[in-house]
Amino acid sequence: MSETAQGQAVLSSIKRRLPYLNPALRRIANYTLRNPTIVKSLTIGELAEKCEVSESTITRFVKELDIRSFPQLKILIAEDLSRAPQAPEQTEEARSVYEDITVEDNVDTITRKIRYRLQHTLDETFSQLSIPEIIRAVEAIEKSETLAFFAVGSSTLAVGSGLMRFVRVGKKCQFFEEQNLQQMSAVALDERSTAIGISNSGRSQAVVRALQVAQQVGARTICITAFPGAPIVNYSDVKLITPTTTVPIGRPEYHESMTSKFAQIAIMDLVYSIYAVRNYERSIEKLEATNRVSEDTRFL
Repeated sequence: MSETAQGQAVLSSIKRRLPYLNPALRRIANYTLRNPTIVKSLTIGELAEKCEVSESTITRFVKELDIRSFPQLKILIAEDLSRAPQAPEQTEEARSVYEDITVEDNVDTITRKIRYRLQHTLDETFSQLSIPEIIRAVEAIEKSETLAFFAVGSSTLAVGSGLMRFVRVGKKCQFFEEQNLQQMSAVALDERSTAIGISNSGRSQAVVRALQVAQQVGARTICITAFPGAPIVNYSDVKLITPTTTVPIGRPEYHESMTSKFAQIAIMDLVYSIYAVRNYERSIEKLEATNRVSEDTRFL
């Protein structure tokens, strides 16, 4: 059954597939993502003209999304728009300094845009969540003596959250910031370990290679990524998919979308919370112990 048939937001599906489309289909995808309100009112011929493709290419794009017809695509876009809060407008000419923040924006507009992006990211994260995969991740962690984290750039924010949470409930954890050391450390893992790779694009070489090595030596592997077709997925036993960035692919800020990191942290918090509840007695014991150790690090 297709993603859209399961109720997955069609615009999110388009965003995740975007890097893997050919140039003609990518033009259609980019136009649709930037102008969903317009697309839902166009005929197939009008959309083809705007994207400088043939009508048969539009049909191929629709089939790529596992959607029955172009009218059905427009219905799904309309449903998406009815569920989502209204995004602030921006002109195509305005160059963004951070995601969709431009030089034309005043403080009030910037505030509304940031609020919208964060709210939308979290809403989308939990609406597309695969609970069976979350449970599989928790079970992998339960069976492991050591958790090894792998990430680069701003994805290390989610690693920091995971390290703090799981260390406090008694899990042995490791993380090395240096990329070569990350890959080499994966060699030391075994079947008693779980490797957790975090990469929004799913293409960070150090992270992908570390998971590949971890899987080869028998460790369980989990990825947190926005793209189910990315290389990191090939070496992951458990795939936790987050919403992707709204920044067009190819832009410098695409790979470091900060709002996407909130989705990663939310997923990490969810996995930890379920683990802690399922292992309540041990978690409470270790939390109390770490509280005692850290008491003298805070002002009374």
